[in-house]
Amino acid sequence: MSTEATTGGSKIRLRHHGEGGELFVIFIVNLFLKIITLGIYHFWAKTRVRRYLWTHASFDGEYFEYTGRGMELFLGFLKAMGVLILIVLGFLGLSVGLAMIDRSLVSVAMLLIYATFFYLIGVGIYGARRYMLSRTRWRSIRFSQTGSPFDYARKMFGYTLLTGLTLGLYLPFMKNHLTSHMLNHMRFGNERVEYDGKGRDLFPRFLVTYLLTIPTLGLIWIWYSAAEARYYAGHTRFQQLRFHLTFTGGQLLWLYFSNLLLLVVTLGLAFPWVILRTTRFTFGHLEISGQLDHAAIAQSAEKAPTTGEGLVEAFDMGGI
Repeated sequence: MSTEATTGGSKIRLRHHGEGGELFVIFIVNLFLKIITLGIYHFWAKTRVRRYLWTHASFDGEYFEYTGRGMELFLGFLKAMGVLILIVLGFLGLSVGLAMIDRSLVSVAMLLIYATFFYLIGVGIYGARRYMLSRTRWRSIRFSQTGSPFDYARKMFGYTLLTGLTLGLYLPFMKNHLTSHMLNHMRFGNERVEYDGKGRDLFPRFLVTYLLTIPTLGLIWIWYSAAEARYYAGHTRFQQLRFHLTFTGGQLLWLYFSNLLLLVVTLGLAFPWVILRTTRFTFGHLEISGQLDHAAIAQSAEKAPTTGEGLVEAFDMGGI
């Protein structure tokens, strides 16, 4: 499956060349090693899967690289667990102190710890993306995520509160703000990605979806997700490249349903094929137009993190 764009006689292709059988062998070996190491091998297993997926994806005939290491993820996890333990101990001490004054004040401490953990989830999400991009290369040039994880977490916390206060109606604005923050701080080498979407453009469709949630048993949200993804892609550019996603809600529903069916029928053994089907689905519906000015792209001066993804792993939110 490939994506092609033709501009001025040049063709741009985004392809994935992975095979389900090869990825399945990696998953089985990873599973065995995680069992005999009591789960410790998880970080190396995750790295092996990423390396396979990255090195079998190509853009314009050039393959991606993944330079992350399992030890970096493991050390990041240990650091995050250390921080979380200190936070929990601190709040336990605070709770005991408040209980001695007034037992009703203990609820204040509980509220503070929940708020702190939610804030740290935002830090973890941004930090994980920063680590992953810093370990991703194309033509030996690495990607990077600039900006502060704490700034992102602050925005995520505030926008989530606002979304709750508006009974969910602020959701398209919140997601657009966070998407904008992520993409406008993304770099390939010294060149930046640009995103100019507005939440108000998504709101009319969101409102219709919101009102039809119960009559459609929630299925309408799949169509909204497809429209949202198309909007985000259409308002993103890199140099002269433009991106267009073409999948519909119906196609996305079939992808979800068929993937779920595969997992149920095979008792989860088809997971490697599900990953590749989803990747190829995205690549196959992504249209890229424009040209890259390779001469303008130099190596990033952004300092890469030495460890990563500890917080999302500590909160059990780490994906592939």
